Amino acid sequence: MMIDSLRQSLASGFDRWAPDGGATASRVPGLSYHRYTSPTVPYVGIMDASLSLVVAGGKRVVLGGHVYDYGSRHFLLTSVDLPVTAWVTQATPAEPYLGILLRIDLAAVRALLAEVDHGQLGTAMPLGIASAEVTPDLLDALFRLCRLDERPGEAGLFVEPLQREVLYRLITSPIGARLCALASNENGPGGVIRALDWLRLNFRERQSTDALAGIARMGVSTLHRHFKALTTMSPIQYRKQLQLNEARRLMIVDGLDAASAAYDVGYESPSQFSREYHRAFGQPPRSSVEGFRRSFAESTMAAQR
Repeated sequence: MMIDSLRQSLASGFDRWAPDGGATASRVPGLSYHRYTSPTVPYVGIMDASLSLVVAGGKRVVLGGHVYDYGSRHFLLTSVDLPVTAWVTQATPAEPYLGILLRIDLAAVRALLAEVDHGQLGTAMPLGIASAEVTPDLLDALFRLCRLDERPGEAGLFVEPLQREVLYRLITSPIGARLCALASNENGPGGVIRALDWLRLNFRERQSTDALAGIARMGVSTLHRHFKALTTMSPIQYRKQLQLNEARRLMIVDGLDAASAAYDVGYESPSQFSREYHRAFGQPPRSSVEGFRRSFAESTMAAQR
């Protein structure tokens, strides 16, 4: 099938798989559908290791100073859990946003790599997030995986081989080498993932670099090298990003003021929080939050015209 025809088939499938707005879980493990009729408020939190595909509409994902705007021509591959801000930018009642999210199991990637001719794969340092152009083969595999929601009796037979096919299309894509490097190197990125898991649960607590290296079961300098290659940040910067993202969520979604949000996420000084927030996001907390709300309101008004 041609790529436009595949995209249309996926869009039509949403009427059966996810007729309601918001997020809809699939019968397929790790797969979910997302439908919105207007731009969404920013989601501030952790983006799991996943494939994010836009079928119709547009989406923006922000990781620190890196911005990824993508629509139906590209997909976003996140190979490790990362603190991001994400929201739907293009959606109307007549032309809703339609998106598919498929969580990625690195153990399944590792098992697949043991059977694949590595001559088909590129080489790259593991990087936590990247975007690439959608291919017909990837869309076709995803479409057949999604269709199992209409055929529950066949899911037990075909979920695993279809998930493996999707993973194969990802690892042989232009950015797949990054996912391969992450999955195949247990001592480097595997140790970083242990540190990431700890930081996600305990970002409000201070932890020495030596202690974090112990959690990762590697030396301090090795931890720093692999951590930065994977997340583009040092462990200290990653923890601060978790704190700042959670504080931004508390201000945008829960309406907390900057000082209250700062104390909630573990800062002892609101002034230090404001300085670090400004460095990370280019604006002081109040201006940043007002800008998000204004941008969302403008996008919503434009979508309703």
